[in-house]
Amino acid sequence: MAAARLLGGDGIMLADAGNCSQAIDKLRRAEDLHHAPTTAGRLGECEIAVGWLVAGTERLQRLLREPAPVGAPAPFLDALAGARRALDRAFPRIATLRIDVDAPPGVKVQVLVDGEALPDALVGGDRPTDPGTHAIEARAPGYVAETRTVTLNDGESTSVSLEVLPVPATPAAAPPAPRSALAESARHRRPGSVPDAGMIVALTLGGIGLATGLTAGLVVAIDSGDLSSSCGAKRTCPPDKQSEISSAKTWATVSTLGFAVAGAGLVAGAGLFFIGHASRASSGARIDPVVGPGYFGCEGAF
Repeated sequence: MAAARLLGGDGIMLADAGNCSQAIDKLRRAEDLHHAPTTAGRLGECEIAVGWLVAGTERLQRLLREPAPVGAPAPFLDALAGARRALDRAFPRIATLRIDVDAPPGVKVQVLVDGEALPDALVGGDRPTDPGTHAIEARAPGYVAETRTVTLNDGESTSVSLEVLPVPATPAAAPPAPRSALAESARHRRPGSVPDAGMIVALTLGGIGLATGLTAGLVVAIDSGDLSSSCGAKRTCPPDKQSEISSAKTWATVSTLGFAVAGAGLVAGAGLFFIGHASRASSGARIDPVVGPGYFGCEGAF
């Protein structure tokens, strides 16, 4: 009691000085130690002063419902009279809030007002509420919580409705877009395949050119031998050999072109071979030309 008396005295002094925010803590601790009308009355008045109208008026009503002790001292009687005056001023200021919740049947919804759980019995009914701004939340397992903010003026009555909806299902991943034949070919193409293909084409053309040049050269050699025997040492050919001379010139031109194509093909093929070789060294794949008597081809490892 002595400790309660000291705490209560300090709290009352702070309240008289208009410092209710600090007085509340001391008055509340004094009440926890020992209840007295003087500390309870000032505590309720300070709670009303800081905006806790519902808590303060409830405390003062409990105080007034207590039977007055016989021979109560004057400070006790003054505390009861002050409680009645504070209630008369505070009651008209208390606001009323109605909270409605829309949820599927059987779903257990929890409603919180300023972070504190609201009893189920108060959902859908008028609830005395302190004026000011309040955060209201409705939530349920497996459902999307909804939060609303409402501001109440002194004595105002209002309502707010909240709805809980199922958590949306995660959409299925869209199937990949179909690849074009060209894209698939590019995706599966082996490193070095373009140089290798070009090398084979170049070497093939070179081989054809070489064969053409050799064949045409052989024809020219045969025709030249015949003309040499017919035209003599002075290289004067009879008129009936003019067609053979023209044919020999034509085959000579074909032979020259064949050897030119062969040279170009072999040079291009060699260049592409070295390009493909660098690519195959990194990929582990290779394609090599194979030339032999009577055939031309390639061999590779993948």
